[in-house]
Amino acid sequence: MNENKWKLCITKPFPPEAAERFSDFENINLYCGDPAEADIVMGQPSVEEIKRCKNLKWLQITSAGADQYARHPEVFADRIKLTTVSGAFGQSISEWTLALTLSLYKHLQLFRDNQSARLWRDEGRQQSPENRRVLILGCGDLGASIARLFKRFCCHTVGIRRHVSLAAPEGFDEVFGMDALNAQLAAADIVIGALPSTDETRGLLDYSRLSLMGRQAILINVGRGNLIDLNALDRLLGEGGIYGAAIDVTDPEPLPADHPLWQRPNCIITPHASGGSFGHLTQTEEKIYAICRENLKRYLNGEALLNELDFATGYRSAVNRY
Repeated sequence: MNENKWKLCITKPFPPEAAERFSDFENINLYCGDPAEADIVMGQPSVEEIKRCKNLKWLQITSAGADQYARHPEVFADRIKLTTVSGAFGQSISEWTLALTLSLYKHLQLFRDNQSARLWRDEGRQQSPENRRVLILGCGDLGASIARLFKRFCCHTVGIRRHVSLAAPEGFDEVFGMDALNAQLAAADIVIGALPSTDETRGLLDYSRLSLMGRQAILINVGRGNLIDLNALDRLLGEGGIYGAAIDVTDPEPLPADHPLWQRPNCIITPHASGGSFGHLTQTEEKIYAICRENLKRYLNGEALLNELDFATGYRSAVNRY
């Protein structure tokens, strides 16, 4: 191995053949396995593995969320850059969000239960997402992708974000700050969580806020599980406070088998599968490779990286977003 070259380690969840995607880069020694001696790591190593990486200068992860690493800024300090693949999952997660919305409105989860019981039964009145007021918590790549998809149903799309001074991303009709959250929850037909996990967002949707939603409203969470107090959600569903809910993320994960939400007929639970990286949607895999290749090119050329995490906020830096 040429010691004058950067040591790049490819780790899981990249598949074994992933190394071929980076073999054309000069000035790197490319290998798979233990990242301890690497200068650059691409994958999802544990925090304990990162602590053993004495030469590590840059970690490129394969997820959009970096909360497992953001909780340990002392491990990275100013020595290790951390970049995400935010921008790779918009198509996958927005389609999943729409599928969950249609499932609730068309009672598809009830029909599946009926099929399992070999029961031929109509489940009554259905609804449509057309012309609904859709409130999306988070206006990043994920929130904007969801907004654009729901605009195809002539929905009025409203975003909640930290910085309202920024221009509204394409797909949003209106954007408000966090101070408008309560009023917007009360006005929404569909509420979608697409926020990262930060000190500001943990437990944001507690019982008092969830209770602001209308009785015909639905709630979907595809961001981070700790956005919602799940016991409060179960209580609200039991009281008939909202029409239904669909959650792809929970806190904790996996959701304990004895949690009462499993038994709610108007709650759909999926196992954090909406934005799966490798082994799920081919288009997502190709976008991950594209972001990683672009960042590797930038790193070798001494240029600013895409999607670098700001440990102070838990969000991507405001510049150089994919």
